[in-house]
Amino acid sequence: MISRVKVKYFKRFADETFELSDHVVLAGPNNSGKTTLLQAIAVWNLGLQKWLAERGTESGSTARERVAIPITRKDFTAIPLREMKLLWTDTSTALGKGELAGRRQGYPRLLTIAVTGQEGAKTWELAMEFRCQSSEQLYVKPAAAHMGSPQEATQGLSVVHVPPFSGIGAEETRYDRPYQDLLVGQGKPGDIVRNLLLEVYQQPDKTNWESLSREIEEIFGYRLLAPQYEGRPYILAEYLPGVPRKKGRNGLPALDISTAGSGFLQVLLLLGFFYARPASVLLLDEPDAHLHVILQKQVYDRLRRVAADRKCQLIVATHSEVLVDGTSPEMILSFYRKPHRLLSDVEREQVREPLRRLTATEILLAEQSPGVLYVEGETDFNLLRAWARVLGHRTYAKFFNQAPFWHSNQGRHPREARAHFFALRAVKPGMKGVLLLDGDNRNLPDHEVLAEGLSVARWARYEAESYLIHPSALQRFAAKVSLGDLFVSKGLQFLRDELPGAVLRDPLGDHDYLNRTPASKTLLPGFLK
Repeated sequence: MISRVKVKYFKRFADETFELSDHVVLAGPNNSGKTTLLQAIAVWNLGLQKWLAERGTESGSTARERVAIPITRKDFTAIPLREMKLLWTDTSTALGKGELAGRRQGYPRLLTIAVTGQEGAKTWELAMEFRCQSSEQLYVKPAAAHMGSPQEATQGLSVVHVPPFSGIGAEETRYDRPYQDLLVGQGKPGDIVRNLLLEVYQQPDKTNWESLSREIEEIFGYRLLAPQYEGRPYILAEYLPGVPRKKGRNGLPALDISTAGSGFLQVLLLLGFFYARPASVLLLDEPDAHLHVILQKQVYDRLRRVAADRKCQLIVATHSEVLVDGTSPEMILSFYRKPHRLLSDVEREQVREPLRRLTATEILLAEQSPGVLYVEGETDFNLLRAWARVLGHRTYAKFFNQAPFWHSNQGRHPREARAHFFALRAVKPGMKGVLLLDGDNRNLPDHEVLAEGLSVARWARYEAESYLIHPSALQRFAAKVSLGDLFVSKGLQFLRDELPGAVLRDPLGDHDYLNRTPASKTLLPGFLK
């Protein structure tokens, strides 16, 4: 298991340390470094495997230990690169004035990736150093402090990186492992799906093929057919769009896997790697891609179950709220601002009770947001957002356009919102909040729901929908959605019959009628009916 990764001068991270756990989910916005961390581990593993092949105890090499080994860009299969310097922070491969530390300017900037891990009760650490030689080649070796026993330190560790699924070819021949690694490094794992299936099927022990087939049947209701390659120019990988009740195919057509949906292929790819590449560490980049929300949870639970059975560590980069909320907060590495484990700096006992009220997504939102808005429901939120846009209010339009943190109280007593806010303050002490109440809580004193950092605001009218009672606005709505003149005339007649004359003459005024009337339950249903 990998417990810590420390990188220096690797892509966006000039100097960063990542604390990991048994299974860890990397969560955060786009371009925040989640994939970069997975790539760092993959690059470290590539450097280690190349070093062991050239200098390891089984290589037969008599070269001096401290001599680095070269890796060409063609052989650099961890990630796609146009030129080697793209691995380095700011593409700078030499030390600058501010980082000389006694060395001359222009001295090679050593890109370092140090991995700490555990094997049972034993803790190990191994740093690999990379030096750029040219656009086509770099050199790699273990750091001096770890030169003695890189093989012993990482014995039993195997790392597999699975990029997001990006499509599948019409045909696929048999590829050797180095070329498969190259395709994966180029972000084309879909090009080896059939190879993975064939490898699983050809294993002497058929248990893995049976398990993979059973998973596909349970998730999709499809029957995988045995892949075929002997005597063919390409691998034949097919499935039946159903599960036969008896022997044979029961009239079901055999379809090539390329004809299936992207969700099916994404799951097939993930399970193919699981069963064809037994690994102690599996790096999954957006395994939820192409999957609807229900399937995301189902597949993630299965991946964790299979990983537990195989004693495999999962490191998952995702944007999925389903995956985040399905993971214990202490197993989430947040990439909002500086990467950090959730709750790592907070006393567990202090937040244990509040955490029962919060989802992992809410904890992440609290980290990136200055405050939280409490409203009765999604309608209130959507109306506020639309009004900010229509009125051209820059500050609030920006707030609503940048994934604001809001919470629906769903008709519960306002004290529920206050309790939720207390939980947020336990996680983020400086959190601010605004609770927006409607007429249902008109007689509730503010002091019953006020709290430090939580303000209370109220609609002047009964509720948000009460501000929609404006004949001209409703008439424009009816015309815009082409409901016809009859609808408009009938609807306006309804308003004239129901509304006091003062409201008709001045719809935007302060009217006791609208302050007492729940428009969403009376006026708007009648108008639309």
